[in-house]
Formats: sequence, structure tokens, C-alpha cells
Amino acid sequence: MHIDDGKKFDVRTIERNIKEGLVTKEEYGRYLHELPDVSDKLYGKEEEEGE
Repeated sequence: MHIDDGKKFDVRTIERNIKEGLVTKEEYGRYLHELPDVSDKLYGKEEEEGE
């Protein structure tokens, strides 16, 4: 089965990909750990000023 590397860890298909052996839980864990922290982008400037 061909799988697009860009969608390999897609939240909509990750459970199926793990179940089918296309991705290991360890690979998925590493992928999540390597994601950048974008929590500072959670709110827009307008929302931050209104606090």
C-alpha cells in the first residue's frame, strides 16, 4: 500500500496506520515530540489585548 509521507502521521489515519504496521507507536511518539511548540500562536493579537 502506498502512503504519502506527508499524511503518514495524519490524526485522521494514524490509528489505522499503526494497526496495519505502516507506523510504529515509537515512530509516532518521536514525530509528536519533534513537532514545534506553537502555543504562542493560539490567540491572535486582538484577543490578547482584550484580557
